[in-house]
Amino acid sequence: MPNYPSLLLPTCTEILIVWGQTVAVPKAQLQFRAWDGPALEDTFGNKPLIDFGGRPVFAELCVYELFRLSGWDARWVETYGAPAKSPKMFTSWLNTHRSQQQHQPLTEAWVAELLAAIAAHNNGRYGGCWDVLGWHNDTAIFAELKRLKKDRLQTTQPAWLEAGLKAGLQPENFLLVEWDFLK
Repeated sequence: MPNYPSLLLPTCTEILIVWGQTVAVPKAQLQFRAWDGPALEDTFGNKPLIDFGGRPVFAELCVYELFRLSGWDARWVETYGAPAKSPKMFTSWLNTHRSQQQHQPLTEAWVAELLAAIAAHNNGRYGGCWDVLGWHNDTAIFAELKRLKKDRLQTTQPAWLEAGLKAGLQPENFLLVEWDFLK
């Protein structure tokens, strides 16, 4: 069983159906402070903003930061609007249009190979890849973020889980992150 980032420890599991069978996927539950400052120029389709250390970030970049603060490497993997075989990798979001955002390619060969192997089991596509990919030593974790009572898994996301299992990962290499704003 892999270790988890210290700031993203699972508190429960959620049952997903893969190959007609139930798979218990670890889940972390988080609360964030809402950003109350000026909006970013491009909020990627009106994504909510979180106050992370006095700066506005999307939930994906907040979880990226939690991986990093736990001593892991990570990337926000974004497939929306990216070529089918070239997902965008982000570590930050500049206050400018999304076309000006800086792609940060993977630097670890084994992580890039793992991502490509999962895509190969996913009909050659990266669509459905979970939001944040974190790695530490020889452990990789894919985190999928869902806002409490606002989001749900898309059909492509369990398909990515299935492809990951076919590529040799275990359910513990996946982490659902259910989040909401502090009340």
